Amino acid sequence: MTQTVVGVFDTADAALSAEQALLSRGFDRSALHRTAADTAYSTTEERDEGFFSGIGRFFSNLFGTDDSDEVGAYSEAVRRGATVLTVDLPDDADTDLVRDALEEAGAIDIDERTEYWRQQGWTGYRADSPPLTAEEIANERKAVLPVVEEQLDVGKRQMKKGTVRVVSRTVETPVRENVQLREEHATIERRPVDRPATGEDLKAFAEKTVEVQETAEKAVVSKTARVVEEVRVGKEATEHTETIEDMVRRTEVQTQRDGGETGATGTMLRTFEEYEPDYRQDFQTRYATQGGRYEEYAPAYRYGYTLASDARYRGRMWPDIEADAQRDWDRDHPGGTWERMKLAVRHGWERVTGQR
Repeated sequence: MTQTVVGVFDTADAALSAEQALLSRGFDRSALHRTAADTAYSTTEERDEGFFSGIGRFFSNLFGTDDSDEVGAYSEAVRRGATVLTVDLPDDADTDLVRDALEEAGAIDIDERTEYWRQQGWTGYRADSPPLTAEEIANERKAVLPVVEEQLDVGKRQMKKGTVRVVSRTVETPVRENVQLREEHATIERRPVDRPATGEDLKAFAEKTVEVQETAEKAVVSKTARVVEEVRVGKEATEHTETIEDMVRRTEVQTQRDGGETGATGTMLRTFEEYEPDYRQDFQTRYATQGGRYEEYAPAYRYGYTLASDARYRGRMWPDIEADAQRDWDRDHPGGTWERMKLAVRHGWERVTGQR
């Protein structure tokens, strides 16, 4: 009985390196098998239609199943230009030794790679899919880091702030008015008289009736409706400016290496010592004839070099940062030396940022 350890490598050179490492550790060459899309088929048609079906069968036999996800993952890796190295071992062999050798040579994690493919839209291995071209393989092997930046989107939505109702109803209010009313009443006055009766007086013996009409004024109330005010109901729109403040995030991708820093442009910043030959040459050209010494100007070159690694100035040009640079220089170097040193500072900045 044997057991098999499988390693997947992005390049044939890496697989060959792993094979050589195993051979140097005493493994039998007959136990090592490399499988890749680069085969002896004479035509593209034979390769597309025959080889990848065979790859699927190869891994099916290797893993002992026809529908395992492992079969599809390893077959897809070969279709995408990978080289697979299989190592046949006795049951009692130390597989950890083989795994270590494969990992040291650069074997990929097939599970992580499969998950990456799925994120890119891969739905599973198909034997009839054509192999990737060299250009497609090169593009896929490039590391892709998404740069994410949040943007503040301020919109408007209508809100109900309340309802204004204008209600018309009838109310009664007591009213009091004074009015002069006139009345006429009959008056009867008796007055004693003693005189001879005249012929006219004698006519009083005849029956006679005298009527006096009494009158009186009565208050008459009438009401007249008059419009004394109009209430118009409508809406008036007003606008005001509101300042929205929030925080947005952005992904910054920087390249780093041991012993180095990252510059304001996001590129690799070499050490100051690596730039110093250029700084010394600039000093010889610009200042040496004036009787100065490089040691006097070295702090200015180093200051410009340091500015290039300051995230505040990333992507900016020298005229944009000169005022800030002078302010900080004057603070740390009192004595008014900026005018004498500013060209050295600028050279230090521009040499690192690639603006020179």
